[in-house]
Amino acid sequence: MHIESPRSARSRKAVTFLRIPVLLAVGMMTMGSGMGNPGCNSGPSGCDEGCAIAGTYQLQFTDSSPPGQDCEAWGLGLHTGPMVLAFDNPNLTTTLNDAEVRGLYYGEPYYSVFLYGSQRLPGSNEYYAITIDAEVTSPAPNKGSAPSVIEGEYKLELSPYGDAGTPGCLIQRHFTATRR
Repeated sequence: MHIESPRSARSRKAVTFLRIPVLLAVGMMTMGSGMGNPGCNSGPSGCDEGCAIAGTYQLQFTDSSPPGQDCEAWGLGLHTGPMVLAFDNPNLTTTLNDAEVRGLYYGEPYYSVFLYGSQRLPGSNEYYAITIDAEVTSPAPNKGSAPSVIEGEYKLELSPYGDAGTPGCLIQRHFTATRR
């Protein structure tokens, strides 16, 4: 005849109850091992410092000369007017030359802005692409009312497609964008 004591029943309950904390502890120890959370060196998840980048920036190109006949034939040129940045941590968007360009911004210590977008030319099957590769000059803004400067490269490109004689368009210029 087998008789269970109340103590052994409690032991099984304790073991069952302790499974969850043990599993949580093992999960915490294996973070970054590919078992769950990506852990260290997985890149930033959002902006923490210097994040007040949204706003209206006056865009100035180092070389504001006309882009050339090939680009003008397509109706393409340098962006005119302000660059209005919208920021939804870490997503950054703006519209340049009728193309919505999107990218990411992580603030300090990275300061980098990389935006990309493409747009179809009206009445055509041709697309042009715009790329912004820039940096926010330090100190990065912590308030929306603080001045901010972004410097970098603006690139608009329409690759020649179809006939060999069809010209493309390439505009590549250094710019400074200032929010006062």
